[in-house]
Amino acid sequence: MARGTSLSQLRDMLRAELGVSSNLGMGVNTADQYDHILARQQQRLWEDFDWPFGFIERDEQLQNDGRYYTFDNDIDHNRIVSAHVKYGDIWHPLEYGICPDHYNEFDSDENETSEPALRWRHYEGNQFEVWPVPSTSDQILRFRAVKKLPPLFENSHTAVLDDNLIVLFAAAELLARTKADDAPPKLAQATQLYNKLKGNGMKDNRFIYGGGISTGERIRYIGGRAVRYDR
Repeated sequence: MARGTSLSQLRDMLRAELGVSSNLGMGVNTADQYDHILARQQQRLWEDFDWPFGFIERDEQLQNDGRYYTFDNDIDHNRIVSAHVKYGDIWHPLEYGICPDHYNEFDSDENETSEPALRWRHYEGNQFEVWPVPSTSDQILRFRAVKKLPPLFENSHTAVLDDNLIVLFAAAELLARTKADDAPPKLAQATQLYNKLKGNGMKDNRFIYGGGISTGERIRYIGGRAVRYDR
């Protein structure tokens, strides 16, 4: 089991699981199909669980009168775990969501400013808003989030997840299409490995938005909407 396996190696592993020839000439007609399924299975597995090695932290220098900012390109802005702001050499948690009651206190539309930042929300596309609008450039906002999954469509591209995990699920899908007898056992193998790897990645402490430790609930932000998440 390994991470960082190239797409061409994954394809060979998949052929072996399916019991088909690894001859490049004979497999040319199925290569694109295999590549698509391998990439899709990795995408599904990546989105299904917050793998510990998938987290990154990115800092944003808040600017005087700066209300809107753009997420870093490698952050999946729908899978942000926590946000903190450093002000006066102390890190403070930011709450999610900005509503009219907040603007009644510090009206961003009227360029009313204050510090430190207390809240944030998704804005348009890949942007976010902070409130209240900073009055200086003395704050750093830090997001902890799941990184965007790198592409997997060129032979040299490498998998982020375990190679056997991706290949077994891909093989189970292809075998099920042909109603092969070994489709259920292959799916059982894949599921067993998935549960094992996911169990290894579980932590006793669950992250909750704002940086605290929950007592059983998590929050995930999907399209700017807070939803309870416990997996």
